[in-house]
Amino acid sequence: MSKKLKKWGENLNIKKIVIHQLLKNAGNRAVNAKSAEQTLNVGEKEKTFLRNLDKSYHKKSSPIYGIFADEYSTFKNLLVDYVNEKVTFYNFSVNVMNHYKKILEGTTSATGGYMILCEYTNLTTKNDLLLVLMINNKEGFVVDESDLTLNDIKNLDLSKVDVACLINMTEWANIENNNPTDRKTYLSFVKGLKQVSYYFMQFIDVDNKNTSTESTNRLIKAIDDYANSESWDRDFKIQQRNKVYTYCHKCIDEKKEILLSTISTILDPENPDKFQDFAIGEQYKVSAIISGDKSKMKFLKTISYADNDFKIEFDTKLLTDNKIHFDKKTNKLTIKNIPEELQQKILALNNNAN
Repeated sequence: MSKKLKKWGENLNIKKIVIHQLLKNAGNRAVNAKSAEQTLNVGEKEKTFLRNLDKSYHKKSSPIYGIFADEYSTFKNLLVDYVNEKVTFYNFSVNVMNHYKKILEGTTSATGGYMILCEYTNLTTKNDLLLVLMINNKEGFVVDESDLTLNDIKNLDLSKVDVACLINMTEWANIENNNPTDRKTYLSFVKGLKQVSYYFMQFIDVDNKNTSTESTNRLIKAIDDYANSESWDRDFKIQQRNKVYTYCHKCIDEKKEILLSTISTILDPENPDKFQDFAIGEQYKVSAIISGDKSKMKFLKTISYADNDFKIEFDTKLLTDNKIHFDKKTNKLTIKNIPEELQQKILALNNNAN
C-alpha cells in the first residue's frame, strides 16, 4: 500500500453525496419530505464524514448481511435505472426519498430523520459502493438543517445512527452477471441503539431479516441437536464446537461472511453437505450466510481447568443460565441445580467418611 493510503479513509473517493429530510412523529402517518436542491460539493467536511463513518462501520460494528429479496423491488428497480444511466444520481436519490416516504406513511410507529446517500469507491479493493444512512440529528448535529449540508464533525458515533445500509455495487454486478466471485452477499446493515426496524428492511428489500443474535442462536441450536442426532460423545462434540467457534470468530474479526457450507465441511469433511441439509430445515432455518454475534458465539466454547486437586469442565452458556455463578469479589464459583447422580456420589462419600 502506498504511503498516501496509510491513513484510514484516504483510499475512499466520493463520487456523489446528497442529504434529504423526512420529518415524522411516531404515532401518526403524516410525513413532511424536504429534498435537497442539489448534490453536495465534495470537500474536506464530506471526506471526513465518510472516513469516520467507514471506519466506524467496519471497525466497530457487526453487520447483518443479505441480498435483495425481490419481494418489494421498488428500491432495487430505482437503483437499476440509475446504474443503467436512465436517471441522474440526484433524481435517483429523490425517487428513493419518495419511496421511503411512502413506507413511513404506512407505519405509525416509524419516525423520520435525515437520509444521506453517498456513492463512493474504495480505491484499494476497486469496489464501488452505495451508502444509505438514516440519522435523527438530535445528537451530534451532523446536518445543517437550513440547507441540508454537513457540519464540521470530528467523530461520528454509530450509536447516533438509526440504521445504515451499504451496498457493494461491484459485487452485486458480479453476482447478477455470474462473474467469478467468492462472495454470496452484497448488502450489509448496521444499526445504532435502536432495533433494525422492519419498515427499513422492507424499504431496501433485504432477504435476511434475522438479527446477528438470532442467526447465531439458530446456528448453535442446530449444532447441538445435530451432535445429539449423530450420537457424538462429549469430547468429540467439544472438539467440533471449538473448531466452528475458531472459524466464526476469525470471520467476525476479519469482517468476512460466515458460510454455513464451510461450517458443514468443518463438522463432517467426509459428508460436507450433511449438516447444511440438517440446519436449513424448517426447524432451524439457518441462513446460508450467517450474521455472527460475537457475544453469543462464545457459547460454542467450553471452559475447562485441571490441576492436582480437581478438574472442572462446563459449557459457557451455564454462566448466563445462572446454573454456574462466579463472584469475582469473593473468588467463589457456585454451581446450582446439581444433577441427582452427582448429589448421590457426594452424599455417599460424606456418609462413608462419617
